[in-house]
Amino acid sequence: MASINPNIAEDADPDNRLLTRFNRRRLSVEEMRDGLLSIDGTLDLTMGGTLQTGRGTDGENNQGRLSLNPEKLKRRTVYLPLRRANLPTLLNLFDFGDATTASGKRQLTNVATQALFWLNSDFLNERAQKVAKSLLDQKELNDAARIEAAYARILNRHPDNDEVNQALSYVAGFKQKFAGEKADQKAWQSLCRVLMSSNDFVYVD
Repeated sequence: MASINPNIAEDADPDNRLLTRFNRRRLSVEEMRDGLLSIDGTLDLTMGGTLQTGRGTDGENNQGRLSLNPEKLKRRTVYLPLRRANLPTLLNLFDFGDATTASGKRQLTNVATQALFWLNSDFLNERAQKVAKSLLDQKELNDAARIEAAYARILNRHPDNDEVNQALSYVAGFKQKFAGEKADQKAWQSLCRVLMSSNDFVYVD
């Protein structure tokens, strides 16, 4: 049920051949995208329908028939129309299945461009910005309570005391280093982005 089994030493079954624990799993790209949209409250849960326009005849490669950019839309990923020869960058980046060949399992990669997505993505930045704004709008909360709320919302757990203290230091240090207009918003946005790109969010333990 969990990737750590406190009753058995890890070196007793290092490859987990005896199934002494759960194999840690990275979220699929669909789970990551929908999860991030759910966290900031913008995920469109509408069921059914289509976002595709045009006809797949002579105008097969016109703009109306290309795959839609999942970073610009709010519908659940399962409803986004895809063109096999024109998969969006986000899906390719996180090991979406090759739609042109039969495959029983997706290949799992861990490459630098994935880390760069978490650092530079406008999509992630927008999600962090919305969560930070909602935290700051709750005027009744102090900073420690905001950190508790951020952890519960993004990582679905409560932070321990060390994590709260580290987050408080991070926010204070950020505001001091980047003092100026909207420093408070930017500091909390940065913290939310750190949590969203952490292994605690990306992996299922």
